[in-house]
Amino acid sequence: MLVADYIAIGALVVFALLGFLVGFGKGLKFFTSGIFGVIISVFVTYLLFGLVYDLSFVKELLDKFNNWLREQGDVGTFFADIYTDRIVLAVAIFIIVQIVRVIIVKIIKSIVEIDNVVFKIINKTLGLVFFVAVLAALVLIVFQIIAWIGGETAQNFANQLKDSVFGLDWLFENNPLNSIFRATGAAAV
Repeated sequence: MLVADYIAIGALVVFALLGFLVGFGKGLKFFTSGIFGVIISVFVTYLLFGLVYDLSFVKELLDKFNNWLREQGDVGTFFADIYTDRIVLAVAIFIIVQIVRVIIVKIIKSIVEIDNVVFKIINKTLGLVFFVAVLAALVLIVFQIIAWIGGETAQNFANQLKDSVFGLDWLFENNPLNSIFRATGAAAV
């Protein structure tokens, strides 16, 4: 076994134990509030923007808004030319996503933290699974960042993972985030 395998086992044990101790409700609240919550909301807004923008009634509203801006003179035309309508739409979607995210998290947290033996077991078990999933996401993100750095750094990192018992070398080479970034047109390796 490689050093990376031992690190993976240690991280898995720590995250699983943390998840079990903290529980799903508190873990979900932690990972969806503050900067994490804003990042999640920005990502969801990014995913929803194209869907909402393509709705015919939304396009009609945005066209009316652009026409109104152009009627305001040169300053209004300037704001219409820089697609202020799309910015307003994105901000509106972001605000709605933020509100819905907070409501959903509060509902889920309230349900899984019911003071009952069955719900306590469910909360602890889901917490364990959730924290392990968070660890997996963090590993994929770190692997993707190292792949973006590329060059000798990525090659040395890949060599350190070679022949990993847990297939970390395969995961680094076949990171699912890389295909997601390719599909969205973002920077990819």
